[in-house]
Order: sequence, then structure tokens, then C-alpha cells
Amino acid sequence: MNNQNSEETVIPFIIVQPGYATGDMFAIAATLINNERYHVLVSTTMDKDRNMTDPYDNSKSIIEFYKSSGIDESRIHTHNVAEVRSPGLASELKKKVVTLVKIYDNNISRGEIIRNYYKPVGEGTRYIADNFSDNMRTVLRNAWDINGSQDNAIRIWLETQGIPTSGNNLLILWSRFSGKGGDIHIEHDTSYWGIKQIVHRVADMYDAVIITGDKGYLKERAKKYDETADEINSKSPSRKVFNITEFWKGNSPELKAWGGNTRMGQFKLYEYFDTHFQNVKHLGFRSGNLEVMAMLGYKVRYMEEKGSESGDRMTSWFDKGDGFTKGTGKATGYERLVLAEPPTRSGKFIQYQIQEINKEVRERKQPFEDHIKSLKESGESPQSQTIKNLEKKIKEIDDEGEARKKIYAGPEMAPSRKDNILPSAIPKKGKESFSEGFSENDMKIILSYLQPADWVERETAYERYVPQRSKSYEKLLEG
Repeated sequence: MNNQNSEETVIPFIIVQPGYATGDMFAIAATLINNERYHVLVSTTMDKDRNMTDPYDNSKSIIEFYKSSGIDESRIHTHNVAEVRSPGLASELKKKVVTLVKIYDNNISRGEIIRNYYKPVGEGTRYIADNFSDNMRTVLRNAWDINGSQDNAIRIWLETQGIPTSGNNLLILWSRFSGKGGDIHIEHDTSYWGIKQIVHRVADMYDAVIITGDKGYLKERAKKYDETADEINSKSPSRKVFNITEFWKGNSPELKAWGGNTRMGQFKLYEYFDTHFQNVKHLGFRSGNLEVMAMLGYKVRYMEEKGSESGDRMTSWFDKGDGFTKGTGKATGYERLVLAEPPTRSGKFIQYQIQEINKEVRERKQPFEDHIKSLKESGESPQSQTIKNLEKKIKEIDDEGEARKKIYAGPEMAPSRKDNILPSAIPKKGKESFSEGFSENDMKIILSYLQPADWVERETAYERYVPQRSKSYEKLLEG
């Protein structure tokens, strides 16, 4: 750990984190654990009774996670807001950072504070990319109490679930539905049909397949994973597929015995799997949960569609071929499978809309870019007012395009909301032209990671190849 204790005042770096941003908390926690100079500022709607007034506010659980990670309360700051996604929040948080830093040095200028000590929410990601190491992994595992101390209790709980407690090959599939539940990035949500395709294709390659993470955004669909598991288990000599989504919400004594109803306890379960099975693989769409699995040392791949608007940020963690990132850090093992398209119809619809916006923006900018090129070739100064005006116009087009794309990347298109605003979900007719599930080419990419090297194809009692499917809403209504 990098201790910053000194007789002279050390001004902290302060990471600002919106209260809804749970996906960033693992990298931020890791940064704070490894370097005591870092503090965090979390926006919150928590009232005096510690209740959230905004249904999208996760600040309470974020702060509790930091505290349980051993981060001193003096390094965890809060700023009360009306809504965690309220307009002008960024400037509010910057002002708060200035106030906090001036406690350490009242003579420091606002500009210097913003340049040197204010850190955006992505700072955790950057820090890991530049500073991760074997020693840091050990520090994190110690902070999160990853040591096998609860293995006996975990084994007992697994036995109550009928889940194998040891074996050779284990696959852990991560389910994500936070986008459709009213958060961001619907295109990175899981497809029930896509999970079905993967499970049917690889079940005979593994001793067990675990489906974990989110059940779904609608209660009536929560049993879809059970149905997929039953399709395999009913035609196999023994149960192979297990749905433990949202297991942490359980109330059994066996679960509580190892802290399975807590965030830290959940980590212990995946450590158990990694030490009691010979080959364990994790797969899901991009998420903070998979980031922490990689930091803890497990084998992880995340899926993401080609051209993802937010995809570049996590590439800083990638192995450049020598075990290290493009920065100075050791690669965590968080690596990507690039797919042609998302598996859900909603994701495909959003991908298409964003591609169309990008195409339109390029076409609108082209005449202005050509004009600038022509002027420069004829000797016009790049600083001339004519060129500046053209560049301003290009920026306006870019900004307009980004604003339009944010509607698709944000919560506006979610079919379910946590607040009192009526959802404006993607029209069913808009999704109808897209298939549900993974294409065969994308399945080949997935199998390049999942298929064990020594696997030999055998006949199965269940259908191994499950194709994409189309859905006609008019036909469903007629039926």
C-alpha cells in the first residue's frame, strides 16, 4: 500500500462519483485501498434518517462498500443533491472539491485544484491501468478478506442448492439487466435467449454452468433462467446448469453463515469456485462486477459490440502482449470479446440508431471539412476567422450528434423506471426487424473463449444449436 503519511500537509486527490455510479465503485475502492492519498466525493440524496429521496441513488450502498473495504470515513466525502442525475451536478461537485482542498491549503487557486486534485469518476480505471501489480492484487484480496476462511460454510450452502462443490471445468455466466431497469446502457443488458444459446452450446463442455447476477427487470420473467436450466438438466444424467441470480437476497441461515447476503461475502463464493474447480471461466457483458473478478485474479472475458460508444475507456486495462497495459500497470486479465452486435433486440435497435446518427453527422460535417482543407491548401492560416467559423460549425454538429446519442445510451429508452416518470420504451415495431440472440459468427467468437482445448463433441439428448429468433408482435397479438 502507498502510505502518504508525512509531517507536511499532503493535499489529497479527490475522485468525484455520482451516487448512481455503482459500476465504478470497485475500481475506485481499489484505488483508495492502494493509495491513501486518494479520497472520494459521492453525491447523495440521503436525508437525516439515511433514506434516499431519489430511487436511482445508490450512494448508501457505495459508501457502505468503501467502509467495509477498510477505507477510513475521513476519506469518504458526500455532497447532498436533489437528484443524482440533476443538471449542473458536475459543476456542483467541482465546487465541493475546491472547498475540501482549501481545508488543506487555503492559498491554492481554484484552477490549480481542478488541474491537479480534482479527479473524474473514471480516475479509478486510469489508476488501475497505470498501477496494478501482483502486490496490489494481494492488498485488495486482503482488504476484501479473500482467504478461504468461509469455505466450509459455502460448501454447505452449495449442497443445499444442489450445486457441485468441486470439479474440473466450471463456467460462470453473468446476467445484467440494469439498463432495462432504468439505468444506462440498455445495449449491454443480457438476453435470456442469448444465455439459452450459450448454455445449450457449452453445457456438455463443463461440469457445471452457473448463471449469476441480475434476474431481470420484470418479476414475471425471473424464471426464464430456471427454464433454460431445466431444459438441460432434465435430459442430462445429473444437474449441470444452476440459476443463482440474486442469491444474495436470500434469507437462509446457510447463506448468512458465510455472509452471502453481503457484498464481501459474494466475493468469497467466487473465490471458492476458483479454488475448488480446476478451470473456471467468467463471461458477461461489460460491468463493474467482472472488473472486480479480474482484479481478484479470476479468468474473465466481457462481451461488447463493435463500435460501442463507451468502449474505449476499458481498453486501458488490456494486455498489450507482454502482461502489461499500455500504461505502466500489470494487466488485470479484464479482456474483451468484440461481437458484431448485442444479443437483445433493444440493443440492436440502439446500435442501429447510433450508427445512423454517426453516419448523418459525418455527412453533415464533410462539406465544412472539405472547405477547411481547401483553404489550408491555398495558403489560408489555420488561425483565420473563416477557418475558425467553419471549425465552430463542425463542433456544433458534433455536439448535436452527441446529445442525440445520449438519449439512446441513457435511461430514457428503458422500459422500466424506478421513479414516477412514465417509461418511453423502444416501440415494439421498432425492435421487430431485429433478431433476438447471438448470430452464429458471434457464437464462434464466444466459443473461442469458452470451448476447452480437449473437448470432443458428443451427441446430447438436448438440442445443442439454438439459432437466433425473430418475433412478430402482430402475430403474438393475433395468437
